[in-house]
Amino acid sequence: MTSPLSIYDSEQYLFEIAQNFIRSRVVFTASDLKIFDLLLSCNDGLSCSDIAKNLNLHYVENQSRCLQDVLDCLTSMNLLERCNGNLCYKLTNFARNFLLPNREVLLNIDENFYKIMPKFDSMFLKNSSKESIHAIMLLRIKQLVDLTNYSNISFDTINKNSDMIVLWRQDGLLKDKIKQAYHALPTHGKGVLILIFPDDEVTLAFNLFNNMMTKVEEQENPKELYSKKFLRQIGFRSVEKKQSENDLQILIAYK
Repeated sequence: MTSPLSIYDSEQYLFEIAQNFIRSRVVFTASDLKIFDLLLSCNDGLSCSDIAKNLNLHYVENQSRCLQDVLDCLTSMNLLERCNGNLCYKLTNFARNFLLPNREVLLNIDENFYKIMPKFDSMFLKNSSKESIHAIMLLRIKQLVDLTNYSNISFDTINKNSDMIVLWRQDGLLKDKIKQAYHALPTHGKGVLILIFPDDEVTLAFNLFNNMMTKVEEQENPKELYSKKFLRQIGFRSVEKKQSENDLQILIAYK
């Protein structure tokens, strides 16, 4: 009888290490910005725009997504919840009952450990940042998709030599990228598009970093694009949806 595999016998453990750093960095950043303190005094919640005004943070609706991405990350971590038809954010009971009473402990960890390490944004500004992000994304996708038959995988770029194209950024260009990916991928069942939902904290955190670096002007409703119906309308012959234990959701579209 063989014993079950431990998490330490899989690549998943490596991802858990990376994900924990991302989670904590987002929480510490939100704490430094006083987001939790502001929402503690607003039981009915506040919109992203109101939070920006109260804390003197940069936010322009439909252009700058950084603050929005932070709030969405915190929501996916069960520290905030959306209210009033997703138009505002408020603290969850978990944040009120556990995070805020223990904030001094968190601040001590941040001051004594993280502050002496490279900052979140500085770390990603290195030349290898894009490759590092892609490596983590690939590791996550391998939890759901067998990649052994794909030799040329590209991320957020349309390469005619690719047999798999992965799209995950919310940059206002997603619809065009999906169409371009369809035309670039090989036919006869050999070309695959992976579309990553921007719902889990890791994908949201990577979106946050990329949107810090570039101006974003969204002129489309992303929800309409993350659907089997839309991908079939583009021309993909079959589409399936998968979700991992750590909340990664993807659409796999076969040409």
